[in-house]
Amino acid sequence: MSLMKYVNAAVTVALIAGPLQAATVPFTEDFPADNANWKDAVNADLTYTAVGGPDGSGFVSGSFGFQAQADGDTPVLLRGHDNFDSSSDAFVGNWISDGVTEFSAFVRHNAPVPLNFFTRFVSSFNFPGGVALDFVPVLPNTWTKVTFDVTATSLQFLTFENSNYNAVFSNIGNVQLGVSVPAALAGMTAPITFDLDQPTITPEPATAGLLAVGALMMLRRRG
Repeated sequence: MSLMKYVNAAVTVALIAGPLQAATVPFTEDFPADNANWKDAVNADLTYTAVGGPDGSGFVSGSFGFQAQADGDTPVLLRGHDNFDSSSDAFVGNWISDGVTEFSAFVRHNAPVPLNFFTRFVSSFNFPGGVALDFVPVLPNTWTKVTFDVTATSLQFLTFENSNYNAVFSNIGNVQLGVSVPAALAGMTAPITFDLDQPTITPEPATAGLLAVGALMMLRRRG
């Protein structure tokens, strides 16, 4: 294949892989009835529990054994993917043009030590991605809200996996959460349970106000 044909093919693939819809902003997945097609570390369905979340309502869970993990590893444990139609693809889109500035979620775990959670934001092809870390450790057995600034100037980003902010966040298909493995957990065979509720994307306040005004004007026109 000539260089020009290769370039044209790559552009075609990129266009096909691009988001076909805008993300729903703001959006919170409350898991009101099921796992909303969210998956675990091996892409199996997360377990749905109808009560017991941070607000008393439903949440989802997955388990993971760290026997093959070393200190400093970063396994992905909870997955919302375009290919699984997770949350009806509410998270799929161009987060830059859609005005997404923050991702948050409530998490809980039963590991014997506090854990730092990270998020990985990536296209449907699952590479390259933007990885951001919440620097505040989550204590065991406690619902805790982790929050990630996903703007271009965020200090939480660790890597864009040999890419850049604009390339990653203009084409979000998958949202993933995991933990940075501490030495105390490396090699542990007993599975650890990870709970998730209310993964949320929000716009900056000014954008949120404009969205609300737009929705109100549409309602008035229909009235």
